[in-house]
Amino acid sequence: MPEGTEQFLELRTLHSSHRRLAELLRPGMRVLDIGCGSGAITRGIAEAVGPDGAVLGIDPHAGLLARAKAAAGDMPQLDYRCTTIGDLGTQDRFDLVTASRVLQWLADPDEALQDMVRATKVGGLVVVLDYDHTRIAWKPDVPADAHHFYDAFLRWREEAGMDNRIAEHLPGMFAEAGLVDVEVSPQPEVTHSADPDFAEAAALWEQVVATRGHQLVGDGALSERTRAAAERAFAEWAAGPAPRRQAMHLVAVSGRRPPAPRT
Repeated sequence: MPEGTEQFLELRTLHSSHRRLAELLRPGMRVLDIGCGSGAITRGIAEAVGPDGAVLGIDPHAGLLARAKAAAGDMPQLDYRCTTIGDLGTQDRFDLVTASRVLQWLADPDEALQDMVRATKVGGLVVVLDYDHTRIAWKPDVPADAHHFYDAFLRWREEAGMDNRIAEHLPGMFAEAGLVDVEVSPQPEVTHSADPDFAEAAALWEQVVATRGHQLVGDGALSERTRAAAERAFAEWAAGPAPRRQAMHLVAVSGRRPPAPRT
């Protein structure tokens, strides 16, 4: 994750940013949060499971984990580890394993999902929250310079093996991983210019251009001139006088690990 990512990661909370997970959590649960970043949602998970529960947040980014640990406060039920789900090697331990906006960044999300299933107890839940980036909508539409960046962003992701439509594919992935009782919960991220937090929410893509955009430039996916123009364009759209609306297509999918078939 590029430097500066924590600016928008820390705006998230469990109840505003992972509503389906908040509905499923119960006191006393053991929960694994994959790709926990700076821990904004993970802290909410720890509050929900309470002192009788246990939460482990994992992330490969040491800098983000340092922020997570610093913000953890007095929560003995909360722990963090600098690792990935593939390297964790834990089996049959957690009542619930979750990944929020994480699988979209992986070249092999099916393998990560299999690792999540293995870490879950029989009868436990796997919960994934992720986007279909091809279905974003702005009203009024963003300027052409913003679209140039967004199109390059999608191409860059696709060429790196990332799935721009992973939200659409998650139910099939869950079934392929052997999960049962699969439920799909639309969780659209919609912000209107009348909302009190519109400025922060609408600044998302300006911040992505200012952080992730430099990776695209470094990889030759677009020029610095195009990146800078897009940053200005997104900022101008967010500050425009007309009523504005941004809608991102986000889906939560949950499934239960069944008992092993009898032989």
